[in-house]
Amino acid sequence: MPKKPLFKKTERVYMILIAIGLFLIGSGSLFSSFEADSRLFEFGGGVGSALIIFGSVGIFLIRKNPKSAKHQEIEEHDERNIRIREKSAYTAFFITIITLAAAVVVCVVLNNITACIIINIFMAVHVLSYLVLLRINNNKM
Repeated sequence: MPKKPLFKKTERVYMILIAIGLFLIGSGSLFSSFEADSRLFEFGGGVGSALIIFGSVGIFLIRKNPKSAKHQEIEEHDERNIRIREKSAYTAFFITIITLAAAVVVCVVLNNITACIIINIFMAVHVLSYLVLLRINNNKM
């Protein structure tokens, strides 16, 4: 079975986003008919509309210029661009850790122990996930 071109897979993802958007709007409308003050309608309408617009624009851009879409797919998988994204994610990880540590200090100064504990849990999950993923990726290479 021949593989489909990558830009066709991307077009399918955009169609799935449109379908999810329609589902969110429909389910929000359905729930609003049961309950007059339903936040689900607002959520479904807002997020669903955004997904539909995003998917429609993506499909339009792919169909408008398929050669450009192919070129973007090739660049997305280019080794240099992959390394740039990895370096950016690595830097963002440490910025997040520093931000969480600063939030803990602020919570301690303001004597808000509950928030401090929650932030420490988030920081622990963040660091542990980094260490586990680092170990998994090192074993793969």
